[in-house]
Amino acid sequence: MEICTVDGVSSALLWGLLGFVIFPLWLAAGAADFICHARTDIAHTSGVGESVLHLLQTAQMGLPIIAILFLEVDASVLVLAFVASATHTATAYWDLSYTAPLRPIPPVEQFLHAFLIVLPLVGLAIICVLHWPQTVSLLSPGSANWSLQLRTPGFAPWVIAAVIAASLLIIVAPGLLELRRTLRARHARAATA
Repeated sequence: MEICTVDGVSSALLWGLLGFVIFPLWLAAGAADFICHARTDIAHTSGVGESVLHLLQTAQMGLPIIAILFLEVDASVLVLAFVASATHTATAYWDLSYTAPLRPIPPVEQFLHAFLIVLPLVGLAIICVLHWPQTVSLLSPGSANWSLQLRTPGFAPWVIAAVIAASLLIIVAPGLLELRRTLRARHARAATA
């Protein structure tokens, strides 16, 4: 990947901040949040509803991450990232509104939620700085590039593999296991009713 400067800051430094600090912190907060869900017995309290909201939030942020990994960041990808970030934030609020009456949300989990909401927005801000001409072009739509094109040069295969594998292992798999536990608990309650 070509190293250039963005107002005197190396783009490699910003990509490094995103890939080696922001993204891993976000994954760690997500993993810790799943542990909190299990400790407060999500399967028998807020159940399937909350679990589905978690998977929805995962999908909302997964889509722009995949786009940024494989596509040039143009106006289309930026708009996708803005919409995904806004819907993710709104769904996080919906999740908390739904869950709060059904199970305790201890302080440590509330603290983790702050990271889960803010870190994607910080990541988006870094993406905007890295692609500043495209970001500014959104204010003048006639000059924006809306053509979806594969990223050239692309990220190294190990980077793509690491991002996808970490996402699948640390967020997607626990989310699916959580859904399975909540569905089993729902079926067990229905069977005894």
